[in-house]
Amino acid sequence: MGDGIATGVMVRVTGASSTERGTEGIVTAVRRGWAGNEAVVLVTGILRSREVAIPVSDLSRQ
Repeated sequence: MGDGIATGVMVRVTGASSTERGTEGIVTAVRRGWAGNEAVVLVTGILRSREVAIPVSDLSRQ
C-alpha cells in the first residue's frame, strides 16, 4: 500500500486503524506529517466536500 500516491490520484482508505476506512477521494497534496508522509485527500460528500489528512501507508490507488 502507499505505492504511487501523488497529487491528482484517486485513492481509497484501506488502513485498518484509520477512522476514514472505506472513504474514497482525490489526493490534493502529499506532505510530511507527525506520523511520516501523509496525503491530504479531498472527499466529496452529499452535503459538502472536506479535506482529511491520511497517512500514505493507509491508502490504495484506484
